Amino acid sequence: TDAKVALCIADVVGKGMPAALLMSNLQAAVKAFASDSMQPRDLCAKVNRVICSNIAANKFITFFYCLHDSERKSLVYTNAGHNAPILLRRGGSHLRLDRGGVVLGVFQDWSYEQSEIDFASGDRVVLFTDGVTEVRDSDGEEYGEKRLIHLLESNRHLGAEALQKCVMDSLVDFSGGEFQDDATLIVMSAD
Repeated sequence: TDAKVALCIADVVGKGMPAALLMSNLQAAVKAFASDSMQPRDLCAKVNRVICSNIAANKFITFFYCLHDSERKSLVYTNAGHNAPILLRRGGSHLRLDRGGVVLGVFQDWSYEQSEIDFASGDRVVLFTDGVTEVRDSDGEEYGEKRLIHLLESNRHLGAEALQKCVMDSLVDFSGGEFQDDATLIVMSAD
């Protein structure tokens, strides 16, 4: 229905063509199974089985999947070993969205958990890859999650697009524009 929106983020271990092919497999599996009636825990279990049958040893995918229901003002999610997204409340507090299970591609028959949280007007959810928090400055210091959370809390009044730009500008300033890894950042607003 129009009231539900699915959102996901993933990160494949490794680089180059093997990682790109693995991400392509993940995208195809998510598109094949995702629907507004498919619970996040069930989607993760199905996608995990597909990935397990198509993955080389020592490879895995971190994955986060959520369904936002604007009528119920809720977010149902499963986190498969991904950097825990940050739910930024309108009032300034935050939660980490870490319930779920292990990374995709390791244990064929893993049962994932899911969690449902309130997602009301003024709230933001921030999904990111480790390339965001692990970017380094010229002295080798990592940007880190504490700095990210502080920036988000200080700018929680911004809309989703402006908040995403604020964070990316901060990362570029911090690192001098030198990223060591892919840096993906998604901000969704409950408005």
